[in-house]
Amino acid sequence: MQRKFYVTLLLAVLPFSSFHPTEILLKTGDAFLVGDISESPTDISFSWKDEKYKIPRSDIQRIDPRKKGTDSSYRYSEFQLSDGTVLRGIVIEKKDTKIILKTELGFVELDKSKISSKNFEEISDSPPLLSEKYLDNRVQNRDWRVGLSLSGLSSLGIWSQSYPITYGGGLFLERNATSPLWFYGFSSELTYGRGKVGSLSVFSQAFYFGKSYGNSSPYWLLGVGASSISRSDSEERSSAITPDTIFEFGWSWETKSQHLLRLGIRSQCNVEFESSLCRTGIRFSWGFSL
Repeated sequence: MQRKFYVTLLLAVLPFSSFHPTEILLKTGDAFLVGDISESPTDISFSWKDEKYKIPRSDIQRIDPRKKGTDSSYRYSEFQLSDGTVLRGIVIEKKDTKIILKTELGFVELDKSKISSKNFEEISDSPPLLSEKYLDNRVQNRDWRVGLSLSGLSSLGIWSQSYPITYGGGLFLERNATSPLWFYGFSSELTYGRGKVGSLSVFSQAFYFGKSYGNSSPYWLLGVGASSISRSDSEERSSAITPDTIFEFGWSWETKSQHLLRLGIRSQCNVEFESSLCRTGIRFSWGFSL
């Protein structure tokens, strides 16, 4: 029930995002097949050729998720024939007297003598490129950022009987990788919980890497590290150092002031020979650029 509640809570705050290839058609007629698209009321963010872009909706004519392929581009041209017919499509080939046009209905071969509205010298043979003004500067920023985290984790298995819930917080240091949308960092966290006859504290350090999909988008991260686990009850106290693994996914927001917010579901396992301590729950993170 607890895990079902966490998933429901997370899905309730997720805005629209799409991971499949999508065609972005600008009002200039230039079209781009992009990936990792996310939408806001004013902008469209996406990845194209290992870069992250953000384009105002006012510059976009159409968004079409039916197209296939990624990281390609082409130009739509419009031709008015001498009989008044208007054809719109992509110029595939230019010949001395003819033009081959790909339309939504198929391929059309046009005789230049029957076209009244186009200067053929203006038709470029090279695919269009996205202007640098659309580059998302926040993604290009590779400054380090530091932040705080808060978490509440439920123990799984036999540990849930002795120490059902642990709460805590920590610090993290993180940086964007050279590849767009990827990041890596280091975290240090302390969690604590009281059980039926004692208490449990876990002091964890981990290196991690992950990926987000835009300024307001899903994210995930994987990490490995080590934890110092201390248990105490009315009679004795024990401690051990164990390796651990981390997996987290959720939603991230990056503000114009370069503040980072994340809300996710975290699973962490401290690996012990006899009985591994595995916990899952909610983690909230807030960071800012240095």
